[in-house]
Amino acid sequence: MSLQKLENYSNKAVVQEEVLILTELLEDITKNMLAPETFAKIMELKELSTQEDYQGLNQLVTSLTNDEMAYISRYFSILPLLINISEDVDLAYEINHQNNIDQDYLGKLSATIKMVAEKDNAVEILEHLNVVPVLTAHPTQVQRKSMLDLTNHIHTLLRKYRDVKLGLINKEKWHNDLRRYIEIIMQTDMIREKKLKVTNEITNVMEYYNSSFLKAVPHLTAEYKRLAKKHGLELKHPKPITMGMWIGGDRDGNPFVTADTLKQSAMTQCEVIMNYYDEKIYQLYREFSLSTSIVNVSKQVREMARQSKDNSIYREKSFTVVPCLIFNQKSKQQKPI
Repeated sequence: MSLQKLENYSNKAVVQEEVLILTELLEDITKNMLAPETFAKIMELKELSTQEDYQGLNQLVTSLTNDEMAYISRYFSILPLLINISEDVDLAYEINHQNNIDQDYLGKLSATIKMVAEKDNAVEILEHLNVVPVLTAHPTQVQRKSMLDLTNHIHTLLRKYRDVKLGLINKEKWHNDLRRYIEIIMQTDMIREKKLKVTNEITNVMEYYNSSFLKAVPHLTAEYKRLAKKHGLELKHPKPITMGMWIGGDRDGNPFVTADTLKQSAMTQCEVIMNYYDEKIYQLYREFSLSTSIVNVSKQVREMARQSKDNSIYREKSFTVVPCLIFNQKSKQQKPI
């Protein structure tokens, strides 16, 4: 049986509902922003497009003033952006749904590893498989971080739409929040008019680590090993994904890429991962609250707790003290290059 693409499972009815809400909000916001005659031309352009009246479209577009063109272009740029967000939300929802009901689909990790496991050299294949996504400056050169943040807010709200329909989330507040972000987008420059410095590009692109990669890559790697073990394949040091970075180090004819930008790129990446480690160590400290009066503690953990020099008589949590030791040792070893 051939596997289907996830796109084939699209919840078209829900997407259509969301698109209708987004379109109505955008139209109402645009109507309040523009002169009545300019807004009327937007509606006329939509109608001519629906009718596939290309001659009428050409005549109307040709008659537009520069100011009208700017506002109308903004409307027809933001509308497909909002539709794309809705479709992305539906795809993310469908991925979670299909995974939770253990449904196979084209490209699913578990189905792929199951297929590879049938080969004689399965361990070799999985051990040496390595995909390297390389971050470049191109998306961040033109798209502003403020726009990325706004689209993320809208994405988050649309993820909650199904709960809104069930009455689990206040519909009026949800609708007002969605309207507010669309209204801000309509009044925000979508792209940059000035080229960023290399140092700015480095800082901006690292946001992708905080919002996605730092959580997704370790999770995928752990799942990769777990699925392989499920099929009797013991992997020692698999690296299915290794992140790559061109910004600050790839000259490609760019005279502003120097040894200094390469160093800054490496240091910025180092800071991002170390900050992530700090957050996780603190999370362990807050959550790993097992008491020594209830559970047995190994000699190794007791020794680490002793080294922490936390001799408070109120401490019954060797497991809590250990993260403090790890954090302190990491801080001592973390030296500037």
